[in-house]
Amino acid sequence: MLLEINVKLQRGRLDLTTQLSISDLSVGLFGKSGAGKSTLLGLIAGAIQPQSGHIVLDGKILFDSRKGIVMPRKQRPVGAVLQLDSDCSAETVRDNLTGAFNRTVKQRRIFKLDFLIGLLELGPILDHSIELLSAGEHQRVALARSLLKSPKLLLLDETFAAIGNGYRMQLLPILKRLQNEVGLPVLYASQSLGEILELTDRLIILEHGKVLHKGSLLEVARQQGMLRYLGIRQIDNNLPVTIRGHDFISGCSHAQSFGLPLTLPLRPHLTVGSQTQVSIRANDIALSRCYINGISIQNQIRGRICALIPSGESLIVQIDCGGTLLAEITPGAGRDMALLEGEDIYCLIKTHSITYLSELDAQPCHRAVSQGDGHYYLGKCE
Repeated sequence: MLLEINVKLQRGRLDLTTQLSISDLSVGLFGKSGAGKSTLLGLIAGAIQPQSGHIVLDGKILFDSRKGIVMPRKQRPVGAVLQLDSDCSAETVRDNLTGAFNRTVKQRRIFKLDFLIGLLELGPILDHSIELLSAGEHQRVALARSLLKSPKLLLLDETFAAIGNGYRMQLLPILKRLQNEVGLPVLYASQSLGEILELTDRLIILEHGKVLHKGSLLEVARQQGMLRYLGIRQIDNNLPVTIRGHDFISGCSHAQSFGLPLTLPLRPHLTVGSQTQVSIRANDIALSRCYINGISIQNQIRGRICALIPSGESLIVQIDCGGTLLAEITPGAGRDMALLEGEDIYCLIKTHSITYLSELDAQPCHRAVSQGDGHYYLGKCE
């Protein structure tokens, strides 16, 4: 999928000037209220028309002001669940969804109608008029209708929050399977970084209708001041992890990151093989010269000291364990251990000191971030 956007639109206080080229299967559109997220999705879907510019999806022109091309929304190969939509149709949910299903060419159909009705629990409201639905019901019907269209691009605007956590847990695996097996791209807009990270770590940061940064969470986090903008509290090590299994008896989930085995807090809703992001504060990592038997700490990871970095009242120890970890200790501890660059060391990490990035509460303070790939960001709290 290749989506190319170069549009301008002045709407109220919003002066949107956006130029983007998106080729990732899954991208999160992040920004505060009023940043232009919903407007940008509306432009792609065809619910709003730009004043100038062009929008092209896989070589097909959806909008081009110079050529005078404006593809109607119903003809665009785009499924969209938008906040700005208000469907006042008097037809029933059943008729609405059946119509969407019948309009889709048989060879392109991804879903069966009954499957989506069951997945989103629409059975009890099938005979209800759409204009009488609640906001959450509207979103679920719009999502089913968008998927029945078998689109080449799916646009979701704060949809997880709107449909509720129960449906989100059912929908996330479906969306990921669609990406992996069918190649359906998803552009998800939200003010919640946690919601986005459940689906993807590829981000577009939008502010006042303009793109601030674009890239993976790791790439964006390297930019000065971006962690505060993202609303993430003090993070020392951001690590991508792949879930390998769940141990209900021991109360933990097992994962790998850059080849490192990690024991994480139990999260059985994360499917085996799925990827997510975790964080470990540098001051939650203890160091030892050797492996220690008979203690409760389950993560004892061997590595090599790459650098010793004085940082005020702390000493930052950069350790190569296959991936890179930053440990924060006192200068006195470093002297007592006689730490030297090039020596082997064990990183001791309590399971419950590891936090899932999607669950972090917003805090205004940032210090040091290791991206796990040899790059790290050091900054003072402002």
